[in-house]
Amino acid sequence: MVIMEMIFLVFFATLSFSFALSMWATFNKLKKSNLLLAELFIKNRALEELNYQANKGINMSDDTIHKENFIKFLSDSRDWAFDYIEKSQKTIEEVSKELNDVGLNRYSEKLIKLLPEKK
Repeated sequence: MVIMEMIFLVFFATLSFSFALSMWATFNKLKKSNLLLAELFIKNRALEELNYQANKGINMSDDTIHKENFIKFLSDSRDWAFDYIEKSQKTIEEVSKELNDVGLNRYSEKLIKLLPEKK
């Protein structure tokens, strides 16, 4: 009787493990399929837009594309520069406060003078 229970236990454990493994593989394939489908949808929308522009006679020249890319580059660079300046100013304020806390007020004041005046 005990041997039969062990056999059933091993059988159902193997069956459960096999089911879980196949379920995981199926979900993994489904995830990949969904990603590919999303990529295909995005490419389809881009092609539809190009087709629409071609039908309407809207044709972007290389010059226009380069101008748009340059404007995007300028915008991204400006955003990066503003972030960098904000982080630098915050760091200067933190270092100045630490210098002030340890009694190095002269150096703290020199650092604070680097920052723009607050309105």
